[in-house]
Amino acid sequence: MTNFTKTLNMKKILVVEDDAEIRTLIAYFLKKEKYEVEICDNGLDALKLVTKFKPELIVLDLMLPNLDGISFTDMVRTMPEKYGNPFILMLTAKTEVEDVLKGLNIGADDYMKKPFDPRELLLRIKKLLERNDKKEENLLIYRDVEIDKGKYVVKEFNEEVELSKKEFDLLVYLIENRGIVLSRDKILNRVWQSNYYSGDRSVDVYIGKVREKIKSINPYIKTIKGVGYRLEEESI
Repeated sequence: MTNFTKTLNMKKILVVEDDAEIRTLIAYFLKKEKYEVEICDNGLDALKLVTKFKPELIVLDLMLPNLDGISFTDMVRTMPEKYGNPFILMLTAKTEVEDVLKGLNIGADDYMKKPFDPRELLLRIKKLLERNDKKEENLLIYRDVEIDKGKYVVKEFNEEVELSKKEFDLLVYLIENRGIVLSRDKILNRVWQSNYYSGDRSVDVYIGKVREKIKSINPYIKTIKGVGYRLEEESI
């Protein structure tokens, strides 16, 4: 059993609950908060929906027909290439404490006991999704280069590349302003917090270091004679 409600530009949530009353109640409150919602009443159908719907978060009952919540969570977490990495919030009866611990150990993110206050459920969902937003804000991707600004980590072809603080800041500035010609003065102001003067080779030296350490983007860092540099757009 499935039901699909679309809301533009909102987070996707899959509700997997075999109790029709609880399922309808959760969906009602989520839709009021403008989430994009799909519902399901069993574990096997839910697995199929995860691949099609691609939810950011799953509200998951532990006791489900066909495939229980523990087995469902285990399959989702062991095959992220197929199911992605959605948050999983488990719903459980008071007597299922041991199962909750199993679920948390294999990758569930949170749980709530029934009966629950829908307002608390919404708050917990919001907090989980905010964690994802913060992670996305810190993630910067350009071609085969991935940067985690929060952790100061740079990966090329999924291999970590060691950069100095200035090299890191320069790379981030180039990627965040790709397609734009950046003068040496602008780069110095942003990365070194100082003004450019004739003969200052700091920018050129560090551009060379970035090109050397991250070879895959070297062809896309263009020198604009007499001005500065431009990192080409990814479509080029």
